[in-house]
Amino acid sequence: MKKGSIISTLIGVNLFAQPVVAEQVRVYFGTSQGKGVYTALFDSNNGNLSNPTQAVTIENPGFIVIHPNKKFMYATTTGLPDSKDGGVAALKINSDGTLTLINKQSSEGSNPCHVSVDKTGQCLMVANYTGGTVASFKINKNGSLSKAVSTYQHTGSVPGSSRQKEPHPHSIFPAPKNNFAYVPDLGLDKIMIYKIAPEQATLTKAGFAKIPGNNMGPRHMKLDKNGQYAYILNELKPKLTIFKADEKDGTLKYITDISTLPTETDKTDMYGAEVRIHPNGKFVYASMRDTGDKKRDLIAVFNTAKNDNIGKCIETVPAEVSIPRNFNIDPSGKWMLIAGKNSHDIAIFNIDQETGKLTFTGKKILLDDSPICVEFLN
Repeated sequence: MKKGSIISTLIGVNLFAQPVVAEQVRVYFGTSQGKGVYTALFDSNNGNLSNPTQAVTIENPGFIVIHPNKKFMYATTTGLPDSKDGGVAALKINSDGTLTLINKQSSEGSNPCHVSVDKTGQCLMVANYTGGTVASFKINKNGSLSKAVSTYQHTGSVPGSSRQKEPHPHSIFPAPKNNFAYVPDLGLDKIMIYKIAPEQATLTKAGFAKIPGNNMGPRHMKLDKNGQYAYILNELKPKLTIFKADEKDGTLKYITDISTLPTETDKTDMYGAEVRIHPNGKFVYASMRDTGDKKRDLIAVFNTAKNDNIGKCIETVPAEVSIPRNFNIDPSGKWMLIAGKNSHDIAIFNIDQETGKLTFTGKKILLDDSPICVEFLN
């Protein structure tokens, strides 16, 4: 080969070689053993997760949510002085990923299990499982929380289940239009509906929707980005319940429910946990926990509902962790991180963008606590 040919070849290599640029996103893990919130970096090119490190020490930050401006985080917590109630904590997100406590407030109820922030970032909302209450808080410009602005006590019970002798609000979610908040109440078999006034950070009662069936125990829910369909995962019965949502008055109209377990599965000790919608809007995912420790923990994959056509179950796959109370999809939509509460680890799955199906990558990352919430800083 002539010298000129060698130079041409090298130039060709340089022209066409495209370096792989790491697309790293920070991810946080809420935990339940009392140590704090953990953080790691996730690479969306190859699905690698760095070893999690503790971002802040705080009591039982089980569920976390990130403010729309990405500068603050809010967490459920305990350990408030002179209070039998649980708490909500405001945290500053530092440039290195660590967190700094800003302040804490009473959650106005015991065992807070879920927090969310309205779309404008002015109102924090919390559901208190054992206390049976929901509350809202004003978010100040510096990220701190006011004392509760609104507090509501749920009442009632459902016969036939030892876990439905009293109300148990299990989560609270703002609608995409930011005009209503929905509260699945496990103890009442209802979705309680509240009107949101973001600037005042207030909630006002606006009715409820009954979950059809007996002893369903609604736990978590998600609405599609248009606010048209609501997907409620029930905890006590292995069902995903679908409602049509009215964005104007907040009402929910029942469409159907779909089993989250294969027909042949023993349903004993199997309980629903988290539900997520894929960023492309085509798929819904739900986690099922095996509290009988028979290694049946799984993720169910569904098509979304379109034009009132019923979504259907595509597949169910082993979760590869023990007690997947929570999982999340990375911003690219290519990967799913599943948190194992009892196995103290994070399992990483690849998501097929066309079919929504999941493939375990074989990668698991240990965490020195019990992860029960996964949130990306995207």
